[in-house]
Amino acid sequence: MGESFRFPGIPVGWYVVATSDEVRAGQLHTVKYFGEELILYRTESGQVHLTEAYCPHLGAHLGSGTVQGENLRCSFHGFEFGGDGRCVRTAYGKGVPRKAKLTTWEIREHNGYVFAWYHPEGKQPEWEVPVLPGPSEGWTAFRTRAISVKSHPQETSENSVDTGHFIQVHGFGDAWTEGDLEIDGHVLKGAYGIQYPLGDKIKFVAKFNVEVHGLGYSLVRVRVERFGIQINLLVLSSPVDHDNIILRTAASAKRWGALPITNLLREAASWGLNREVGQDAPIWETKRYLDRPMLAEGDGPIGEYRRYCKQFYPQQAEAKTTKLPVVAA
Repeated sequence: MGESFRFPGIPVGWYVVATSDEVRAGQLHTVKYFGEELILYRTESGQVHLTEAYCPHLGAHLGSGTVQGENLRCSFHGFEFGGDGRCVRTAYGKGVPRKAKLTTWEIREHNGYVFAWYHPEGKQPEWEVPVLPGPSEGWTAFRTRAISVKSHPQETSENSVDTGHFIQVHGFGDAWTEGDLEIDGHVLKGAYGIQYPLGDKIKFVAKFNVEVHGLGYSLVRVRVERFGIQINLLVLSSPVDHDNIILRTAASAKRWGALPITNLLREAASWGLNREVGQDAPIWETKRYLDRPMLAEGDGPIGEYRRYCKQFYPQQAEAKTTKLPVVAA
């Protein structure tokens, strides 16, 4: 992407680094997020940890190591590190070096996802992402799909307020906002409706309530009031580095008739969301980010969204916001 993207770094927030079923007990994985290689593993008791990839002893890559009970063991000299990153044992059976410690990331695990907290200055989590209802509350587990995209979390999350592209890109018959955008700290909320033609006579209407919890986590609550259908959609954008993301989309449906029918509904919602992302991705990968776009009536609250985004870049958080110009229709 190069000069086409001028975002001031990776934004603060929670990001999915794996689905829960991708990280089995006793296994470790080398992954890349936040611009560096990292080690992701689950201990025998089930705890997931994310650490830097290189041993602080003599620099061996821990991707060739093993999980020993609750510890991560380096294959080079047998040094073991606990979940907090501290060296707890050496193969020599003698005292451990006091300063030998791995950098670790704060982890949360729920709804079938492993979330890692990122802050460029290493600060502790400032908020939590919501825990959503699951099978015990009458909802299906999430169906997840993932693609790699040359883009940035701010770019992909902007779709949640860009109502103008719903018709042009996704072919909806109509799209409209409902009420004003609400911003409360790290949470942005908005609502809109879409009309989708099914043949010449049937018009499918759905209402969407969007919650953006930082730029890596967007929740869309979908209601099809005519049929009593409720669906939760997730758009989870995780930065591999400054120019690339892994974008996961997911769908969960509330029990609607028999379970096989509910699962079919979830699959249809997952397919539809993945289809829309497939239409957006080529645009994201080739577009130029404009600091001062010439916004028009009908675009949706893009200017408000971009002012909201500034808080996730520590170097911009104190900067004075500038209102983006709007061109009258």
